[in-house]
Amino acid sequence: MRTLKMRTGITPNILARMGFALSLEEPGTPQDPFDSEEPGRDINRGTLLGEYDAAYVALLRTWVAETDWLTQNDLLGECSTDQFNDLFVAHMNRGFELLSARMRDLPGLGNLLATVNP
Repeated sequence: MRTLKMRTGITPNILARMGFALSLEEPGTPQDPFDSEEPGRDINRGTLLGEYDAAYVALLRTWVAETDWLTQNDLLGECSTDQFNDLFVAHMNRGFELLSARMRDLPGLGNLLATVNP
């Protein structure tokens, strides 16, 4: 995050939000790419999402419903709070990996936006 912030001037919380949205567009359930690594930097969810927390939670709830994630994981009803939080983190991490691979600098943001589905 630090490197991408230096290259683009975009704050880490905004980068994370963008990555989260990218991850939701990707097919399949994200596997946390950092799962086998030591825990990294923790970011307070309030700082990360700010006043838009409810919107990002709603996006993830919609993703869970539309992808049949519950059925694929043999769950009925809703996922538990722990499962939901794990999915949130996995999407954030996968999203950052996607973002850092697709956007190396600020002009790369324009290229990234041009490829996002309307």
